[in-house]
Amino acid sequence: MILMSLVDHIFILVNEMDELEVIRAKKMEEMMRTSRSVSVPVKISDMTFNETLNKSKVVVVDCWADWCSPCKMIAPIIDKLAEEYSGRVLFTKLNVDENPKSASKYGIMSIPTLLVFKSSKLVDTIVGAVPKHHIETIMKKHV
Repeated sequence: MILMSLVDHIFILVNEMDELEVIRAKKMEEMMRTSRSVSVPVKISDMTFNETLNKSKVVVVDCWADWCSPCKMIAPIIDKLAEEYSGRVLFTKLNVDENPKSASKYGIMSIPTLLVFKSSKLVDTIVGAVPKHHIETIMKKHV
């Protein structure tokens, strides 16, 4: 009886998480549709990853985790770049702890890792807490 109750509880939690992901995906889609440009990084998930790549010609995915100090160090840089490149580059944030499928698919072994996509294809990878000008130099090749 206790085991069945635990299984039922886990099933309910998984369904609630799936519902939240669907809501997030719909909100992101609505935001992208109503705004020509996004000036802040957009949170993405395993569920929304692929469709997000189609939202802009150039997409930068910031792969990070809550516990990662270097990730926190570059977060303000990513925020600033999202503002400066609004309308030309879509900056996104992918929490690798919460989204293991995408992290595994792209071989994320160290964080922070920035994945640069152009026309939905991975064209560059930046690993580590690097200065803003380093990220810009790589991005400018694809914008």
